[in-house]
Amino acid sequence: MAAIIRKALILTVLATFPLFAATNPFTLPLKTIIIDAGHGGYDPGATRFFDGEFVVERELTLDIALRLEALLAQKEPELHVVLTWGDDTYLSLEERGRIAYQTILRPRSSALFLSIHVNSAEHSTAKGFEVLTKLAHKEVPIVDSTTPKEHIALFSKHSKKELNGLLVQANAHVASTFSSVLSKGLPEQINRGVKEKDLWVLNAARMPAVLVEVGFLSNDEEAALLLQDAYRRRLAQVLLSAIQALIT
Repeated sequence: MAAIIRKALILTVLATFPLFAATNPFTLPLKTIIIDAGHGGYDPGATRFFDGEFVVERELTLDIALRLEALLAQKEPELHVVLTWGDDTYLSLEERGRIAYQTILRPRSSALFLSIHVNSAEHSTAKGFEVLTKLAHKEVPIVDSTTPKEHIALFSKHSKKELNGLLVQANAHVASTFSSVLSKGLPEQINRGVKEKDLWVLNAARMPAVLVEVGFLSNDEEAALLLQDAYRRRLAQVLLSAIQALIT
């Protein structure tokens, strides 16, 4: 009977003070946002001539990323916001991932990696936005010799397999949230859904990560929208709303 009472007391303490439980490190309070504008430098991304001008994906993604950074500074000043690049300098996929997982997190907090891209397709009828996340079955290294020492304790209670399972759960929640918020914020656009993709940048982030394709440059209607300052400002606002939904 004494053993039963002791066990019940321990369970009560753990329920009351979740700090002592082996929690999912990826779902701790979100305090760091890594914003990655797709492409950059000599990598232009998708390109096309449209309405008398040469349109380059890297310029659109950087513009949206900078607008989002400014909105976060204004609306969520307590967040630590990091841009992988901001001056049109080429950055390899490996470097983007390293910036993400080597950014020092605040104690008992988590981070989000958001990569912003513009889509393109062979057929000009393709349109809409979509949210990409890493393959659920693909395991990635969460802790290795390059992991900041400040983060070791955060992951030490879990095996590599457990960490990957927890990351899959977190990714699903983040991707679903982005997809839902974008649908509400862009009701006139087609939601192409959440898709798993084996993309280097999503694997290398080692944290909850999504790549958002905000529209198709190859579609005349969406290209016209993407060239409008007001629409890119709106995209940044919707992405902000998705991040805010994950904070609360």
